[in-house]
Amino acid sequence: MRENRTLGKKLLEFKVRSGGTIAIDIQRCIECETKACVKVCTIQGGPLVLDVEQQVPSLRWSLAEIERGGCVECLGCELDCELYGKRAVQVNLPLAGFDEYLRSVAELLVYQVD
Repeated sequence: MRENRTLGKKLLEFKVRSGGTIAIDIQRCIECETKACVKVCTIQGGPLVLDVEQQVPSLRWSLAEIERGGCVECLGCELDCELYGKRAVQVNLPLAGFDEYLRSVAELLVYQVD
């Protein structure tokens, strides 16, 4: 089996340049009629292609090529899958300092006691 095939897998997961990951639940993709993630990724020039035989997303490049920048981390696959597909895509990207930022802008809850 080649590195970029999804045959026999239930989860297609790969690393991206930022150190994050993209995970696609292949079982949900089987039922998907729109293949929205593949459409938007193809438009963006990204790594997802449709495995015609299985009718699920597959990777057009090696995992190493994708991790070096083959995926531009546009979030289009996750958004379009959420809106038009089966909610099968999950993008996890590291955001340095995000937790600290949230703490800095959080308001303290003030309760009024009667």
